[in-house]
Amino acid sequence: MKNKGYILLEQYCKHTPINDSFIHELIEFDVIAPKQKQNDYYILEEEISEIERLFRLHDDLGVNVEGLGVINEMISRMQQLESEMNQLRQRLSLYE
Repeated sequence: MKNKGYILLEQYCKHTPINDSFIHELIEFDVIAPKQKQNDYYILEEEISEIERLFRLHDDLGVNVEGLGVINEMISRMQQLESEMNQLRQRLSLYE
């Protein structure tokens, strides 16, 4: 596996207030899907902001991991709908 763009999860947890047990809960409930090589997990650099957002929701608001999965799915769906809406607006503007 190429490590370009990936960060070793253990290293990430050492340098942030996010502990590895929280990350493993996210993995267990399929909220995030890191790459696994042997016994090590790797996360994409682009997923760091999402993990930090989930941690803040969990830590600040007390949202459980199952709730984080639901929130994450809703945000993803909203982004998809916004993208679709923008595409439709562009198509509609051709006829105006």
